[in-house]
Amino acid sequence: MYVIDIHIVIDSTANVPEEMLIAHTNLHVVPLKIILGKDEWNEPELTTAELFRLVNEKGVHPQTSQPAPGEFVQAFAPAAEGHPVIMICLAGGLSGTVNGARAVANKDFKGREIYVIDSCTGAIGAVKMAEAALAMAAAGESAGVIAEYLQRMAAATRTLFIVDSLEYLRKGGRIGGAAALVGSILRIKPILMLREAKVQVLDKVRTQSRAISRMLEELSQEDSLAYIGVVYEDEPAVVEEILTSIRQRYPDIPVSRSALGSVLGAHLGPGVIGLIFQSKV
Repeated sequence: MYVIDIHIVIDSTANVPEEMLIAHTNLHVVPLKIILGKDEWNEPELTTAELFRLVNEKGVHPQTSQPAPGEFVQAFAPAAEGHPVIMICLAGGLSGTVNGARAVANKDFKGREIYVIDSCTGAIGAVKMAEAALAMAAAGESAGVIAEYLQRMAAATRTLFIVDSLEYLRKGGRIGGAAALVGSILRIKPILMLREAKVQVLDKVRTQSRAISRMLEELSQEDSLAYIGVVYEDEPAVVEEILTSIRQRYPDIPVSRSALGSVLGAHLGPGVIGLIFQSKV
């Protein structure tokens, strides 16, 4: 365990591994909220499995909310003491967290060194950015240099996913360019992607296996991959097959897996399988 002058803040949708938090005293998490009717939880308090169990029991669609301004103030507190702070946020197309963080930084920490980064992704993609930031900070890089590198990482990251239903995206108001598919979802399996801060359609196929194959085809479009991440809600057997296939095709590229957090689960619904990967920068 070590202490670094630069502090890295990340929101809870990244689902940062506990061992990573223990190892880095300068890494902090700001929680988003899950709301079901009159009940509310900080995201880390509710797993995705528990979320969907409660949704089925209560018959209520889940809502989410970004951190309260006071939680950003607390997370940015090191800046008031002269320490640079870098915050990595869930893609702006899925959450207002990045705008909320910037508003607090501009209002309450004017003149302080705070960099708020739109990751343009989430989950593993955001964790990889935090890993890079922590390594660069430990190597003595300045916060400005780290923030610029993270922005390049964000631009080089692609996020693809398949869902069982578009209803969660539709009800949450985050369906973007996939809106035209509503009503035809029973006949197709859309491959969705984050692009230009919106959920858009990459392709439409008829089965989950074809959808997974189509996502994997996109990896071959990248000349030099830095990492490949598989994100899932539930379907461990399918995920293992995907990971095995990726590792066989790309034996020299780091491959990781991560369970989906409950906030992203509330946006995307059950049965999500995602592929997040980044070309080298």
